[in-house]
Amino acid sequence: MKLRTSTILAAAFALPTAALAETTLVMPQQDEPRTLSPGPSSDTGGHGPTSNIYSHLVVMDWGIVEGVAAYGDLADSWEVSEDATTYTFHLNTDARWHDGEDVTSQDVKFTYERIMEKGYTFSSFLRDVKSIETPNDDTVVITLNKPNMAFLPMMAQGAQWTGKIYPEHLWADQEGFDTGPYVNEPIGSGPFKFVRWDRGSAVMLEGNEDYFRGAPEVDTLIFRTIPDANVARAEFEAGQFPYLPFNYAPPLAEAPIFEADPDINVVYTPSHFSRDIQLNLNHEALGNPKVREAIAYAMDREQMNKLAFNNSWTPGYYAGVSSLQKWVNEGARFPEHDAEKAEALLDEAGFPRGDDGWRFSVKVTGPNISDCSAITEILVRQLREVGIEAALDRFDQSTWFSRIQDKQFDISCYFGRYGPDPDAYREHFSTDGARNFMSYSDAELDELAKEANTIRDEATRKQMYDRIQEIVVRDMPYINVFEEQKTSLVRPGWTGFAVMPGGFNKSISWFGVYGVSGPEDAE
Repeated sequence: MKLRTSTILAAAFALPTAALAETTLVMPQQDEPRTLSPGPSSDTGGHGPTSNIYSHLVVMDWGIVEGVAAYGDLADSWEVSEDATTYTFHLNTDARWHDGEDVTSQDVKFTYERIMEKGYTFSSFLRDVKSIETPNDDTVVITLNKPNMAFLPMMAQGAQWTGKIYPEHLWADQEGFDTGPYVNEPIGSGPFKFVRWDRGSAVMLEGNEDYFRGAPEVDTLIFRTIPDANVARAEFEAGQFPYLPFNYAPPLAEAPIFEADPDINVVYTPSHFSRDIQLNLNHEALGNPKVREAIAYAMDREQMNKLAFNNSWTPGYYAGVSSLQKWVNEGARFPEHDAEKAEALLDEAGFPRGDDGWRFSVKVTGPNISDCSAITEILVRQLREVGIEAALDRFDQSTWFSRIQDKQFDISCYFGRYGPDPDAYREHFSTDGARNFMSYSDAELDELAKEANTIRDEATRKQMYDRIQEIVVRDMPYINVFEEQKTSLVRPGWTGFAVMPGGFNKSISWFGVYGVSGPEDAE
């Protein structure tokens, strides 16, 4: 099968015409990569290229919405000991690095030990690792200090951002994964090989004919940087590429227009993420619990849903999402809209309206994606209605992410995650949680989150996570707003993108295109 030829002019990519082969697939993305070495830190611009160049031990994709929390990439199979402290992985014996060398268990050991030694982002998923042994070239044995029921699914999820496996024979003499000749000329073992990176334009990859799971159907893969969503939409509508990812998707109020177009398939993908707002507790006013509660009352989700999403999103009143319903505590519920109650709480908190009508000021920001843009625009209006002088603070995706990591924000739209295991609450709300950008801390929650993932009895775990949700809803360092639904646009005949059922459990990460195929009659 051949994929449809891209019609994008080579000049638009600053790439030579000859490079645009008939099987070229162009994937637009908002951010320019900072680096093509994924290990040291999360890089929104690098996720696409590196997830197709490198392999992972285990991984997951949007098959999570159908219950598949982890599947093997380099690992063909694995066993878990009865006490959930020993994980034995058996590697695919056909895996090769792009330079022809064999992938071995020593590469996995080397990668994970360096990540732990350097304290890189993925080390949070390896924090319970006691030892990594390699009894032979095809077997990795990871022993934990204590049982961790979340180890495998959480490692699989984190792998798609920063937990890629590196070739020891090329990196052993480097101090870290951020120095040396292979930082931006990577050699991996994934379905695509690196060709070139034209800064400010695109990263070009080529299909790996020797890929251990079979060559991809795409011969040339180009990740093109298009920061402006309006430009990306215009080029998609002009036929410049066959897939418009959800972060470029137009407002859902416009979805009926696209659904009526026979040349466009609108793809809706459920999720285990929410759209919520995170509150920086270092802010003088936001550090006050009554102020945070007032903001919850000030928000009108129903109005947001009507104006932003054509009433197609599910308002989020719980500290969880329905795709993981069994873990949701329906007794812990965020307030519904009540502007009068919000005003009263703000007065009680010591922030009355001044002579100019304002109580205090906040900046509202969020990732550069259409749904968060719509949410924050409406949220600003709703906060201003109760006397909070709110204003939008816009950044490109990479800058926004850096700022929230540095806690340089007041209120931010965010994509809270509740799976693939409820241990995700620890990542968001524990004092040292990797996604706790709010400066939130609660000693009881910390202890519960630390213990809960060691418990094998699901009913007992459920009780512990119920209590965690009660604490979070009580303190409101964040407020859930909606359950996420991803909306993407795809040209007819194209299948296997990660957001489509045909791509579930074989895309090799949310950013992978290994499962993509195109029209049968493509030339």
